[in-house]
Amino acid sequence: MSILDNPVVNEITPAIRQASQIKQNVRVTFQSMVMAFNQGSKQFWNNPQASPSQITSALGTDAKEVFELHAKLGALIVQVRPEAIQEGLALVGQFTYNEDGTVTINATVPNPPVVS
Repeated sequence: MSILDNPVVNEITPAIRQASQIKQNVRVTFQSMVMAFNQGSKQFWNNPQASPSQITSALGTDAKEVFELHAKLGALIVQVRPEAIQEGLALVGQFTYNEDGTVTINATVPNPPVVS
């Protein structure tokens, strides 16, 4: 019997279909997290329209929480694939959390890499 006469049909079971969807969801979610981290760094630290100090001022007392959440996102990504956020990490300058929830920018990265 030839393979041409009896084609192999791989049955896609519900379990295989679900496993494939789960893997795709995990992959897309991770890629979105990486993009959010790197884009957030660029929007804050390398923004041609507003300085980091101007942005923290606009964030007001939400600034500390925004920074902390961004840091936690970065810490999670670093555990999985550290190289994925090196671009965003390279942009981060020095800052201080204030008790009232604001953030003070101490120094920006001189000549940050151009991120597209």
